[in-house]
Amino acid sequence: MQTIIFVFLKKKNALDQIVKKNAFIIGLIGAVANLALVIYIWQIQAFSSVGLGIAMMILPIPFGIAAQWWSKSSLNGYLSLKQGVLAFFLCMLVIFLVDFIANYLIYVQIDPGAQAIAEKATEEFAQKNENALANQDVFKKPVYSLGSYFTGFISKLLFYTIFGILSSLIFRKETPQQA
Repeated sequence: MQTIIFVFLKKKNALDQIVKKNAFIIGLIGAVANLALVIYIWQIQAFSSVGLGIAMMILPIPFGIAAQWWSKSSLNGYLSLKQGVLAFFLCMLVIFLVDFIANYLIYVQIDPGAQAIAEKATEEFAQKNENALANQDVFKKPVYSLGSYFTGFISKLLFYTIFGILSSLIFRKETPQQA
């Protein structure tokens, strides 16, 4: 397992190797936390819980920031914009890849019946909502296919990369040029 990780992380630049390793480790921790939340929501069938939905959206961000922070600490307080974005992106990649696989397996392979329960909960939530747009047919019925899960994976990865760029601008501290 460790050999596979290091082959994946192998690159000419030793500093980038450190960033990749740190991001991968933090990403695994974030993936486990995210997976626990996904399983919890599935097991208690809390598909319409606003609080858990917000938690699912916010949960990956601190892990990406932690990957940047740890990388900066490992690089003696210096982190380029590129390295900061790389740390955040790789962390999100690991988290969302596990999320993609887990959701696909749960809702398509293990418990397809949960699809109907999730759709019913969403419809009931939309009916309770006082917002006129929520009561109309604005939300389309989800498609539970490998392609739609993969599209969601890519969309989340790209969306969260924006947070990675912004936090990298805050964390960056370029190394002084050697004379």
